[in-house]
Amino acid sequence: MRESIGHHFDVVVVIWILALAVGWSMVSLSRAQLSADQWASPPQSGPVWVVSGAGPAH
Repeated sequence: MRESIGHHFDVVVVIWILALAVGWSMVSLSRAQLSADQWASPPQSGPVWVVSGAGPAH
């Protein structure tokens, strides 16, 4: 009986930690001030792969 209660307690703790992590990420994303331009263009801080249709076919 004690092992069963301990196992259920571990599951409840893991679920609560996951729920807090998801809630925190949703709140932080909802407070981020992102404009439509940031979603339309790729990030400029790193290398960007440009795929053009005029290249040779493989």
